[in-house]
Order: sequence, then C-alpha cells, then structure tokens
Amino acid sequence: MPPERASKACLRCRKKKRRCNGRQPCRNCTNAHQECTYSSSSSQRPSPSESILNEASVPHGGLIAEKRVDKCASLNSGDLLVKRLGLSTDSDSPSVSRLCSWNFRLRKDLPCLSVVKPLSDILTPRHMHQLADIFFAEIHPVYKFLDPDIVYGVISTSFDQPPETPSSCILSGVAALACLFHRSSPKLESQIIYHARTSLEYSTTLAIPTVEHVVGWLLRVIYLRFTSPPNATWLASCILMHMIEPAKRHLSTKTNINSLADTGQSYSPQLQDQIFYTAQLFNTWISYDYGQPRIIPRGVSHSIPSESSEWTKTDHIFWKLSDSLDPNLQIDSTGLENMLDQTIQLQPLHPALQLKGCNIGLCIYRRLRVTKQVISNGVVDQILQLADEGMRVATAMAKTHSPWWHVLNVPFQILCVMLAIDTKASLERVNQTFQTLKLLADEYGAEAVHETWLSACTLLRLQTRNKKEEFEILDHVGNDFLSSNLGEGERVLPDLSLPVQTIDEANYDLGGFLELDEVFSTNLFAL
Repeated sequence: MPPERASKACLRCRKKKRRCNGRQPCRNCTNAHQECTYSSSSSQRPSPSESILNEASVPHGGLIAEKRVDKCASLNSGDLLVKRLGLSTDSDSPSVSRLCSWNFRLRKDLPCLSVVKPLSDILTPRHMHQLADIFFAEIHPVYKFLDPDIVYGVISTSFDQPPETPSSCILSGVAALACLFHRSSPKLESQIIYHARTSLEYSTTLAIPTVEHVVGWLLRVIYLRFTSPPNATWLASCILMHMIEPAKRHLSTKTNINSLADTGQSYSPQLQDQIFYTAQLFNTWISYDYGQPRIIPRGVSHSIPSESSEWTKTDHIFWKLSDSLDPNLQIDSTGLENMLDQTIQLQPLHPALQLKGCNIGLCIYRRLRVTKQVISNGVVDQILQLADEGMRVATAMAKTHSPWWHVLNVPFQILCVMLAIDTKASLERVNQTFQTLKLLADEYGAEAVHETWLSACTLLRLQTRNKKEEFEILDHVGNDFLSSNLGEGERVLPDLSLPVQTIDEANYDLGGFLELDEVFSTNLFAL
C-alpha cells in the first residue's frame, strides 16, 4: 500500500521533516509519545532560518510560544546537543532521563529518617572540627563565601544549639559537604542531611531570614549539585535566591553584620558580597544546565567582590563570563570569540576550577555554532586545546575518586562537541574521552556513570552508522567510475569497509542526528 498522505502536517512532523498522516494525533507523535499539535493556519509555515532568540523576543501565545521560550532557555544546556546527536527523540519524553552526566548521584540510596536530633547528638565537637577542616580544604578553595573564624567560633561556643538555631544551618551544611570527601557512613550523613533540611525548612517560615539562613541554603544547593537530580537542585537554588530578597542580602552595605551565634565574629561587607555572588553563580549555572530561567533579585546593589578579598581575578572572569552567557542576550561571533579567548587565558590552580573553565569554553563554542557564522580554524584549535586539558584534569581527578560533578560532566560534553565538530583532529580525541569515561565507570560504579557510559556508546554507534552510510555512497561511485580508469595492475581497490553496529532505531532519532547542521543554525542547542 502507498503511504498515507495528508494535506496538512502537524508542527512536530513539519519541524522534523517527516511525512505526517494528518490525524489527531498523528502516527509519528503517537509512536514517540509526544503531544501532537497543528498550526491554526495551513498556509503559515515557519521559516527555516528563523532564530529562536528572535522568536523569543516577539510575543507569542499558546503551546508553540511556550516551547520556543523553553528552547531559548535551553540555549546553554548541553542536554539538547546530546538529543540532537541522536540519543533520544524529544526532550519532553518522560522515559528519557535529563542530563545523564549531571553528577555521580552517589547518595541516591541514603535512608530517610523521621526523628530530628540536635547536631551535638550526631557529632562531637572534635568530629565537627575535623569536618570543617575538610570543608575548608576541599570546597573553600573553589567557592569562597565562608569565613573560617565564624565557623570554628560557632563550633566552640554554640555547637549544642537546637536545629532551628541559625548557626545550625551552617554547621550541618558544612558537615554534609565534608562527608562527600570524607567518605563517612551513609547513616551518619543521613542524620546530618536531615538535620540540615529541618533547619532550612524552619527558616522558610520566618518573616525575615538571617544571613546564616542564606548561607545554609547556599550550602544545601552545593550539596544537591553534588548528589541530586537537576530539578531538586534548581528548585533549591531558586529558594536560595528568594531567601536573599527578604533578608536584603542583595543590597550592598558598608557595615559588618554580627553573627547570631555568640562568637564575636561578623560578616564583613566583602564577605556579604561573596555570599551573594556565589549564590547567584550557582542559580545561574544550574539554570543554564537545566534549561530553566534563573532568578535575579530586583534592585541588586552589590558590587562584584574586590580582588583584595579572597576572590581572585579568575573568580571575577568566571562570574562575568557566566553572566554574559544569559540565553536572553544575543551575542555576535566577535563577542563570543573574545569570551573564548578570555577562557583560554585563564590559569586556575584548583582542578575543579580548571574543569569549570573547560565547561564554559564548550558552552561558548556551542553558542558560536548558533550564530550561523563560519567558525575559524583558530577557534576550533582553541576548543581542541581545552578538550585536551579537560580530559587530562578529569582523568587525574577520577583516579582520586573526586566527587566534583564536572569530573563526569566535562568528558561527556567533550565527546558530544568532538562528534559535532566532526573533523579528523576532533574524532582522534574520541578515543581519549572513551578511556576517561571507562575509567569513571570502573572507579565510581554509580548508576549515573553507567547511564553516561551507555549514552556515549550509543552516540558512537550512531556516528559510526552515519559515517558508514556516507562511505557507501562514495564507494558506490568509485566502483562505477574509478575502477575503469585505473591503469594495469591497479584494478583492485583496498577494502575500506567499516564495521556495522546494531542500533535500536525505534528508540533513537536518526533523522535528528543527520540534521545536525540545521540544529546549529536554528539555535536548538546549548550548554
């Protein structure tokens, strides 16, 4: 039977250039378990060259407008590039996990407790002091927003306070993060986490939260970024930003704020700046990665922390680059190349910051592809340089079993970008990315790593299939025309056939993979 034809195609089939049977819902949307919608006017056809950023700037109504806004918000999300490389059919599919390399999810099976104990019943002051030492050795060099004197002062004078005490938010948050690097028992970590969550839930009932509550929520967000799915982390980061407004921590002040704990310590104006900008940095990047809007408090009057504080020149550049990558901002290719130059020139000392710089560079490159400009060989060389450095650092950190999320995220994003660049130099680096991902699977053994490994293998099979099809086309031409023109003794061509990989076509959108250039030209892709 000839295939069904329809005078009008649904929006999803039209976008993917597939034959639609015109039903409601159509066969393609039914098979993909996606919502099937039609344009109100059959003559209205979207322009292939229309930019999503430009669409988002014009008022729209209904489901179509919402999807376009979502795509604009996803401009910095690497998850979309993964899907467009062929890993799945649609970002809205409930059966597909988002951000497979988000983090290691090492604490997925922590038991839930029903009784809240004071922190002094869970830890001794000496043990808390040791966990604080770990925090300031592992977390503080990367994100500087806590004064060691304040934390150690609270341990010495107010350690036995009940969970609702503001200082308890800080101590339990510090202890929880330290457990990630200390490899404490799951039971102990569960008790600490439940204590911290109870303290923070109480803070949401207050008319005016304190700076300790803001810091406690920031510690909670960082812990979730290490351990939890993106939705929970994004929601917590939004709560953090909303806590900042009633506490007026987004407004600058020239006076010190005394700690509520009787320690004699205070939060200096510079430390308050560092707290605010670190909180906003986390909300920004979590929103970028997850493809959701970020929260920007009204009337922000803080200045970026000065280099006379603990913030360095690298911290300043990281912040400015992050803020400039707002999906709502249209950045031309010259601006993006300048941002990439700044990223390349950064020389952070901490390995986690080195991976952070690599991640920003990969994001900038993806944004460059969106501009529909010809990307120079120099830019590609810079990305290859960042990829080499990122793989080296990630491999070294994996051997120490570091829980920093970019140890998993950066190698997977490098793999996606190398496949997207699709040159001999980029494809030569695919082997190293697979070696690193295999090392991660062996070292960590977590479900998230296994999921990332399977996703990487699927992407490689899809790429191999695509290359094989292209080769067969050229090989057919060669067999028809080249062999007749060969001289005597040159009639036998070498066998260049590639191995065939088995792919489940029902689960992967090969059409989307083969239309990668169109993807880059229509802004459907990001960090």
